[in-house]
Parts: sequence; C-alpha cells; structure tokens
Amino acid sequence: MKNKLFRFLSLALLLVTGACSLQSCDNDDDNDELIIDPYFGANAIVTVKTDSTSGLCYLQLNDSVRLLPTYMKQSPFGNKEVRALAMVRYTGENADKNYPCVYVDRLDSIRTKMMSPAVDNMDKVYGNDPLEIVKDWSTVCEDGYLTLRFRTYFSGAATHTLRLVRTGDNTVTLYHDANNDVQGRVGDGLIAFRLNDLPDTEGKYKDITLKWTSFAGEKSVTFKYKTRK
Repeated sequence: MKNKLFRFLSLALLLVTGACSLQSCDNDDDNDELIIDPYFGANAIVTVKTDSTSGLCYLQLNDSVRLLPTYMKQSPFGNKEVRALAMVRYTGENADKNYPCVYVDRLDSIRTKMMSPAVDNMDKVYGNDPLEIVKDWSTVCEDGYLTLRFRTYFSGAATHTLRLVRTGDNTVTLYHDANNDVQGRVGDGLIAFRLNDLPDTEGKYKDITLKWTSFAGEKSVTFKYKTRK
C-alpha cells in the first residue's frame, strides 16, 4: 500500500507543472469554475468525507484507498462532501490497510455539483458554448464522481455555468453556458459532478462516454465507471 500510494503521488506530481498558488472556490450554485494557476503543487484529487461512525474526516483517494489526515479531525468544509485538490505527504504509518496516514499541507475545494435533469432544447436551456476537456491526471472518473479539467476563454466578466446530463444509457453530455464571456485569456478550470443519475453497475466497471462541444466541433471520451457503495 505504501509503494502504491507513493507511485500514485509521484506520478501526479510529475504531471503537475511546478509549485504553485491556487484560487479557492466555494460550493454555491453561482460559482461554477475553479481557475487553475499553474503554480500549485497539488499531488492528488480527493473526496473530502466524514466517517459516519467516528465522525472523523478522511480523504477518499480513489475507488478503494482512503487517506487519514493527521491533525485534521474535522472537515474544513463542514458537512458538505466535496472534491478537492490536495497536497499530501505520507507519514509512513497506516491506520489500517485501506487508511494510509498523511500530512495535509494544502486542501482547496473544487466546484462539486449533482447532474442536471434532461429537458427540452438542452443546447438552448443549458448552453452550448465550446470548451476543451484537458487530458490530464485531474480529469478522472472515480469514487462516483466525474472530475474534469476544462479549458476555455475567461475575461472575468461573467460566471461560467457547466452542467452534466445523462443523455443515453451509458452517455453523459457536458453543457457550457459562458454567459457571453467568450473572449479574454485562455484558462483552465476544474469541476466535479456526482454521477447520481447513472444506473447501478452492480460492483462492476463499465464504460461511460462523455460528450461535449469543443472549438473543433463535437468530441467524446470514454471512462471506466463503477457505482460507489
């Protein structure tokens, strides 16, 4: 477990460009993007949770591994379960086989939201402004969430709204409303969607396909997904 964790963290660290600073994002519905400054040394994306029995905060690293943060007994986000960028260091100890203990040097929440319902004229209602999905370690499907690093234009003139909708048995579509903020600098953002509208995979990994409108037209990518228990 120790070697597995170190391999994961080392790989993540290699994929992040440099040491950094990051603008935190809260969880209000009017704040849909976390703009990434390329100077933040996060080495993991986690789900921040609270154990229902002990009341202790823990960090879900992927579908199976949980990190127990030393010196952080309660979640800084209260009762909200959120995805977050984390800078963690392994302490060399395990609480048990699935609970490596870590020091948390930094924790920044990612905008975390549920899927949206299918409606008529979704391109018009939800928006169909282009963006790109970045192939990156932070674009990942795990722990019942689809976490996406996206790239588009930001001028700061308006808040961008992103929605994820189930549009087929194994298909989800990302809708982007830039609210007329379609110029300015090109920047990256992070957003996480709880895959609450997908059918139960009954403990097996299945393919789900994400579709979106890019600057070059419609694109898609397939992830492995397993329903969280």
